[in-house]
Amino acid sequence: MSLLRKDRWQAIDNLELLEGGKNYFSTLEASLANAKKSIYLETYIFSSDDQAKRVAELLISAALRGLDVKVIIDWLGSNPFVFEQQFYDSGVQLVHYNPAWFGRFGFSRTHRKLVVVDEVETFVGGINICADNQTADGEKLSGLRWDLSLKATGKIVEKVHATFLRQWQRMQPNALHPRNILKRILDQELPWSTSHFLGIRHGQKASLAFIARDNLHHRRDIERAYLKAIGQSREEIWLVTPYFMPGRRFRKALIRAAERGVVVNLLLGRDEFKVLNWSVPSLYGQFLAANINIYEYPLGLLHAKAMVVDRRWATLGSSNCDHLSFLLNHEANLVIRNHPVVKEIRWKIEDQALEKGIKVDSDLYSQRPLIAKAFNWVSYGFVRLLLIFLTVGTRDKDMPNLND
Repeated sequence: MSLLRKDRWQAIDNLELLEGGKNYFSTLEASLANAKKSIYLETYIFSSDDQAKRVAELLISAALRGLDVKVIIDWLGSNPFVFEQQFYDSGVQLVHYNPAWFGRFGFSRTHRKLVVVDEVETFVGGINICADNQTADGEKLSGLRWDLSLKATGKIVEKVHATFLRQWQRMQPNALHPRNILKRILDQELPWSTSHFLGIRHGQKASLAFIARDNLHHRRDIERAYLKAIGQSREEIWLVTPYFMPGRRFRKALIRAAERGVVVNLLLGRDEFKVLNWSVPSLYGQFLAANINIYEYPLGLLHAKAMVVDRRWATLGSSNCDHLSFLLNHEANLVIRNHPVVKEIRWKIEDQALEKGIKVDSDLYSQRPLIAKAFNWVSYGFVRLLLIFLTVGTRDKDMPNLND
């Protein structure tokens, strides 16, 4: 039986929350420098700044020492990739995911940010290989990019390792041969059933799961995890995401939670893409009417993607709350329950919301000029149509009821 078919929930050996590029990269660099066997890295953005250069040099050094170093970067997110020739010369094995605007995987991108070192430790989160004070193009940010990642050891590493290798196999020249397609199908784990998500009130042991969405077997896994946790919430929800353009099912789940007395808090990013600044506010009315708290993050760049429910359950990874992440891009999240890191993530999000966020005032929102309301509505319609176009062919049948 494939490793990936075994129980998803794993006991937690060691789990460490890393906040911001400073903490993340110092820890990552130490792991890369001490690697003895292998390094596998998959990321959306691998930039050309000084921080990226340090990581590239460590990967090159590892390959020159004879380690098995494999790197998957997204063609769009990491284009141009300035270290390509150095990687090839040193023996770093490099592949570009979907090398075209519309390649053999359509518009799909790998948006995952994960690293596996020596098959004994893994990093999963939202942090790309780039400096946290610059954009991917090298422009200075108005402040630091706020992001989160997790470092884990134990049995969960086997899940991440196997998922990376499956992705690596997809990128090989003969990947579309019928024999190889059949092999991947037989090796696949089954999509999570509803029972896999009974994690908020089901059991008291600390446990950890890894979920990675793709466009074959695991198209809805991450969205299902979010929806099940929201449906089971009883006290509070803290959700942070830089891009917030969820579908009707997700919006209704948040509103229903608020209507049954759950304190729902949203910390949303701004100022990376102007079109989102114009379109996302068109969603605020329905949330404010349900007494959902909305905080906008105006400083630096919000890039963390996480949700905490009832201080007992959390998910953190690369997935935004929009159609690209839920229906198209390859994403990777960790799900944690009944572990102190859950509360740590919750406090980090709340601190950012209360200290740096700007709470959306319901009265001021309703008093916006008519032209502003119309502009928000038109912008929202444009973005929705664009997302529908990009994700055409990815929709499948309705999911089962994920409430209690």
